[in-house]
Amino acid sequence: MSVRASSETGAIAALNTFTRWPGILRLAIDVLGGPIFVLITQQVIYSGNMWACGHNAKESLHVAAVLCVIAVFGTIIDSWAVWRAVGRGVEEEHGGVEARTRFLALSA
Repeated sequence: MSVRASSETGAIAALNTFTRWPGILRLAIDVLGGPIFVLITQQVIYSGNMWACGHNAKESLHVAAVLCVIAVFGTIIDSWAVWRAVGRGVEEEHGGVEARTRFLALSA
């Protein structure tokens, strides 16, 4: 089996993953993860502000921001891995699972 044939087989297996709900959920988490993590972090900082200032622990608010950055980088790395798994293309003539998956992976 040639290298090209084995890479095409891997791309087809990856595309089959994104035709069912686990793969689609993974793409949705990658696309929506960044904005959701930022909004959650903003809410946590806003809610904990009075406590942190009252206890002179302002540095504790930075923990939420650091965790948010780590989570956002996690979604970026996962979407990059998805894009690589389906073939690294950017232009498509026709729509389909492959074009949708590439678009969502690059959008994330």
